[in-house]
Amino acid sequence: MKTLLIFRHGKTEKEAPHGDRERALTGRGERDTEAMANHLLRQAGDPDAIIASDAKRAQQTAKILAKTLGFKGKVETEPDIYAADLDTLLKVVRRLPDRDNCVVLVGHNPGFEELSAALAEENIEGRHLPTAGVAHLEFDVDHWKDARPGTGRLRGIYDPEEIPPGSH
Repeated sequence: MKTLLIFRHGKTEKEAPHGDRERALTGRGERDTEAMANHLLRQAGDPDAIIASDAKRAQQTAKILAKTLGFKGKVETEPDIYAADLDTLLKVVRRLPDRDNCVVLVGHNPGFEELSAALAEENIEGRHLPTAGVAHLEFDVDHWKDARPGTGRLRGIYDPEEIPPGSH
C-alpha cells in the first residue's frame, strides 16, 4: 500500500518584491503548518519522503513539517511541482521511488486540488484545499506508477481550521 499526503503550503504574504516564487510564509502560515504536521503524525504516521516545490513558501512549509515530525531524511526539491498542471503532477507521483510507502508532496493550488480530485475514487471535484490543508490518499498498489486517476482511497481532507483544539 502507498500513502500520498498532498500538502498545500501555509498562508503567505500577498506579494514579494522579487516575484511569486519568493513569497514567504506568514506567522499564521507557520503555526498552521506546525499544527497540521502534528495532526498528520496521528493520522498517517512518519513519512518516508517529503518532496517540495522550489518556491520559498513550499520550502519553508516542508522544513517546518520535517522539524515537527522529527523527519530524519532530507527534504527533496522537485521544481516540476511549481505552477504544475494535472498531467505534470500525475507524472511526479508516478515516478516516486517505490521504496517510499508514505510520501508528502508540498506545493500549490490549483494543481493540488486538481491532483486530489483526479486521484480520489470518490467524487471530490470542487472540494477546496486551504493553505496548510492536506488531502490524504491511500492506494492498494506496490508501485507508484500504478497510482492512477480514480484509484486512491480518500482518508480525509484536513483543514487547519478544523483541527480539534489542544492538538496544536
